[in-house]
Amino acid sequence: MNRRTPYLFLLVTLSLLSICTGCGGKKEAPKAKELVVEHFTRAKGLPEEAITCMAGFANQVWAGSAKGLFTFDGVNWKLHVRKNTNVLGSDIIEDLKVSDNALWIATDNGAARFDGRNWSSVFTGGRARSASGLGSRVAIATAHGVEFSSGGSYQAMAKDGAGLVNDEVTQVLYDTRNQLWVGTRAGMARLASAMFQNFTGPAKSVMGSSLIEIPPSPSNCQLIGNNIKVLHEYNGQIAVGTTSGLSISDFNGAYTNYFSAHKDWFQRGGAIVEERVDGNSPLPGNIICSLASTPNGEMLFVGTDKGLAILKEGVWLEVESLIKGLPKSQITGLAYVGRDLWIGCENGIYQVKDLASVFEPAPAN
Repeated sequence: MNRRTPYLFLLVTLSLLSICTGCGGKKEAPKAKELVVEHFTRAKGLPEEAITCMAGFANQVWAGSAKGLFTFDGVNWKLHVRKNTNVLGSDIIEDLKVSDNALWIATDNGAARFDGRNWSSVFTGGRARSASGLGSRVAIATAHGVEFSSGGSYQAMAKDGAGLVNDEVTQVLYDTRNQLWVGTRAGMARLASAMFQNFTGPAKSVMGSSLIEIPPSPSNCQLIGNNIKVLHEYNGQIAVGTTSGLSISDFNGAYTNYFSAHKDWFQRGGAIVEERVDGNSPLPGNIICSLASTPNGEMLFVGTDKGLAILKEGVWLEVESLIKGLPKSQITGLAYVGRDLWIGCENGIYQVKDLASVFEPAPAN
């Protein structure tokens, strides 16, 4: 045997051991990306800090306030008020909706539409709580029902005549299936021809010393609450924000409800008592004030009276550990634009940068 053979064998063996150790050794788990949050206030150019509503349209974030409508172009905030946008009937912005490739602006004195280039007034008959349109059809939420136009003058569609569950309408929304959804203080409705199909979930009513259980209508309706605050289309269903929690439904019998711990009334013997009910989700509060989602439905953003919650493919994320420094107060507006989440509240707007990285697959090693 050649005298060099043992040394060559040892060298090869050590090299193989080194390679194998590198392949099979324990690897450190990649650290979660820390999301950057920017807080816009008047000091950073925000025209008004108290936000009433938000929407993402034309690849920009839009925010409403009691002092006008404004949008961010990536550098500056541009303000739209009656003085420079004469189609706005008021500077008090009640609601923003996106439907039919347009932004619908409801104010306390009429409603307007912006298609990305042109502004137009669509309603001048008083306070509009919400507005949405499709083609020549326009629906306006008012305190006396839905003001509806199919291209001509407006007609009031209310409890008397159109069978609306309640005349105090809070929300209107045209979905991508061309259906008009209506949220009221006492339930939901869907317009079918010239009449409303109503949906009310189970409820309770205290009468003297008795607790009355009010059955749902139709019998399979399981809305978590009937006082509707906000509507949003999500993965082919309607996300309904109420004062009692969140319902996601197709309104054909499929209901998924989420709520946080709260107190409820129960009949115990001959007395009515208030008891704690455990929540089934990490919602910080049960009053749902705003909703938004990613374009492909990976995440639903839920603004409550006590902070933000995020539902990712049926699982609730730990928002406090994921995003540092967010407000724990009422979230009045949400918008997802590009890769960022925009959050409105009473003290300005928070931009969560590159939130899209949360649902993107990790890069291959």
